[in-house]
Amino acid sequence: MIRLTFVALLSVLLIPCVADAKECWSLSNMKGQSAVSSEGYAFHADTFSNPMILCFDGTTGSVSGDDTQFTMFGTSPLAGWAQNKGAELFEVYQVDRTTGKVLFTKTRIGSKSLLPGLPDIIGSFVGDAVKMKYVPAGN
Repeated sequence: MIRLTFVALLSVLLIPCVADAKECWSLSNMKGQSAVSSEGYAFHADTFSNPMILCFDGTTGSVSGDDTQFTMFGTSPLAGWAQNKGAELFEVYQVDRTTGKVLFTKTRIGSKSLLPGLPDIIGSFVGDAVKMKYVPAGN
């Protein structure tokens, strides 16, 4: 009985350590295609110039510079949805751990409700993903 109690207590104490474990990836060199409503959604080559940090954290995750609330689906997809006034944003990141690549899609509609003349957008990108050995502060 004492052994069972000890094992149960140890399990409860270790759960927070597992739950707090984050897996973070440095994302860079994002290249792809995007289209905006003001140009009839004609796709053109596009890039992201700023590197990002993506962190998986249990059932949620985060992306640096992005205040969207994200949810994990399985072990790789990280999806987020945000609404501001009449605008809606949907983003999906997926890390291919085998090839060291990140796949990223983004759509936003209702943009004019935020700022007159702001176009709606869709984009799809592929970039480099490098697993980080430490978890940056604030992520």
